[in-house]
Amino acid sequence: MALRKLEVRGLRGFAELQKLMFAVPDGTPGSGLTILVGPNNGGKSTIVEALNALVTSQNEPQSFTEGRRNKRAEDRICIRAEDTNGEIAELRTVTSGGSETEWYPAPFTLGKKMFVLPSRRHFNPYFSKSTVTRESYMLAYGTRLTRGSSLNHFAYRLFQVQENRASFDAVLGKVLRPVPNWTIDQSDPGQYYLKLETSGQHHSSEGMGEGLVSLLFIIDALYDSNPDNVIVIDEPELSLHPTLQRRLSALLTEHAADRQIVFATHSPYFADFHAMLNGARLSRVHQRGASSVISSVSEATMQKLAGFLRDLNNPHVLGLDAREAFFLEDGVILVEGQEDVVQYKRVASQLGIDIEGEFYGWGVGGAEKMQTIASLFNELGFERVVGLLDGNRASLVPTLQKAFPRYHFAAIPADDIRTKRAVPERAEVKGILDETGNIRPEFTEQMRATLTELNQALTTAPISQSH
Repeated sequence: MALRKLEVRGLRGFAELQKLMFAVPDGTPGSGLTILVGPNNGGKSTIVEALNALVTSQNEPQSFTEGRRNKRAEDRICIRAEDTNGEIAELRTVTSGGSETEWYPAPFTLGKKMFVLPSRRHFNPYFSKSTVTRESYMLAYGTRLTRGSSLNHFAYRLFQVQENRASFDAVLGKVLRPVPNWTIDQSDPGQYYLKLETSGQHHSSEGMGEGLVSLLFIIDALYDSNPDNVIVIDEPELSLHPTLQRRLSALLTEHAADRQIVFATHSPYFADFHAMLNGARLSRVHQRGASSVISSVSEATMQKLAGFLRDLNNPHVLGLDAREAFFLEDGVILVEGQEDVVQYKRVASQLGIDIEGEFYGWGVGGAEKMQTIASLFNELGFERVVGLLDGNRASLVPTLQKAFPRYHFAAIPADDIRTKRAVPERAEVKGILDETGNIRPEFTEQMRATLTELNQALTTAPISQSH
């Protein structure tokens, strides 16, 4: 059993009914990832809030304050969930203009196996002693009156974690290296606190960086999870260094092989195309008019993108720079290649024109790929996208314009952006890899030794730190 679909109407910015389909794990890394992107104030955290309501309303249907209800939706809230077994449950407002809700026909069963982490993950650094199970913890913290309030029940999870220290540290160690030496200690007045030792120095949980605190919450959600669980995280990247973001993204992808992981993010490190080709789903939550809407990439477009990842001559087409475009509010410029990104800016500068948009990465990787990239942005709900082609590919403009009538496509009045001299044919060069991409046998051992030396240099502490 897994979460299949969520429908939301009337919660915060969702004036109109919107639908979100979830990735279902199939044993492949990343296949269970559902990735939510979009601009600030688009509605991503509201989706997380709706999923949290499925958990916290298990024992008693949640009350929704006036500020959470959208007046344009008749002042009523409807959160409807469906699992892969066909169970459907709806949490809905009892009467228009009131805060109380009811389940129809009954509480959502899968809600008992969901673990939801909001953004702004922090807790009181000094706490009392208690333990709490995974399920009880989710029911206990409930709906916070404000999104930024503390999650103080997390301290009780720390006592539970301490009893399973090896399992927790094993997961933490995949992101944080080395794993800090930590323990729960008690001050003389009787309060407990988290104590960490780094480089021979001790400091309490009051002095921990926000990134480490946030990471502890996330690892806690993962380390004792089961394959049938749903883990929801709002902004996993908060306060984390890019290196830790990369590792955490890989960890989430690993866990998403056999469990569902849903996260809303502003970081391109978490929008992994390789995971999407394994079944992960990418949706953009954004404003259209006065309502939040959800736009999702189709499986057909993702299959077309699969070939781009196999194009070793243009690995940048779906690289980190390209993924940054998903986080633009709108206004994307598509050009053929990386040279175009540089030279069009130069042309605009000489003409004294400021280009009102952002280039997609380092180009789409060739004119023939522009339609697929345009489809990606179209399905994600981008309304202002333009494409600029070399003059010798002008024949593609009418086809592109017909396929995407709300976008604008044009060709420059020359075959290329830059004048290029003829290049004489170059002589053959034999490399480490042969024409099929395999290592030539005569270089196998030498390359093994070279890469082994590199790894030793990368993992050995400098002499200044070894004394």
